[in-house]
Amino acid sequence: GEEGYPAYLGSRLAQFYERAGRTVTLGSDDKEGSLSVIGAVSPPGGDISEPVSQATLRIVKVFWGLDSALAYKRHFPAINWLTSYSLYADSLGKWFNENVDKDWTNMRTRIMGILSDEASLDEIVKLVGMDALSPSDRLKMEAARSIREDFLHQLAFHEVDTYTSLKKQCFMMKLMLMYYDRSLDALNKGADIEKIAALPVREAIGRFKYVKEENIDKEFAEIDERLSSELAEAVKEGEDD
Repeated sequence: GEEGYPAYLGSRLAQFYERAGRTVTLGSDDKEGSLSVIGAVSPPGGDISEPVSQATLRIVKVFWGLDSALAYKRHFPAINWLTSYSLYADSLGKWFNENVDKDWTNMRTRIMGILSDEASLDEIVKLVGMDALSPSDRLKMEAARSIREDFLHQLAFHEVDTYTSLKKQCFMMKLMLMYYDRSLDALNKGADIEKIAALPVREAIGRFKYVKEENIDKEFAEIDERLSSELAEAVKEGEDD
């Protein structure tokens, strides 16, 4: 087989992963359950082009790419959002739209777009610095940072952040996009990008993940109101200048 691996590598891996799925358990009661299989593939040097990794990727429909650079930065879970993917996203999109929020799929797509754009802009920043970016691109970088640090970063040992309901996740995504959309509108009306980046309400947005479930509706409404108020003030100051 390839690189010395046996020719039956792919079929053996497939047999292992195909054990996952819905099942009727043995016993007198016809109980249904599900079996999830999560395989950890750790190739030498993190090279996923080697045969075991490639054979695994051809079988599974979800890939979480662990990133040592994120772990070094103490960003956990250290899952690279650009290389990871789920082929179930489209299949589950309708359920999320009907049972969580009608804009779930749209919000997810937009957030992934912002993170992807950040990666492209980051190459420019490394070459010529942040000041070379236009105000709108700087705002996009700020929005992406908020998504990374306030949404994708999780403290597994925190009593609140260790688990997040779908409703709260939805609120968190809405806050990230509210900040970006309203700030972009304020920027077009003359607000200064430095003031937008330093809005006090951003701290409240960042700490929303630590809000207890029973308080999220109240906290969301307060942040919504504060964001509008602080951006209106930033626009007013921009007009005065």
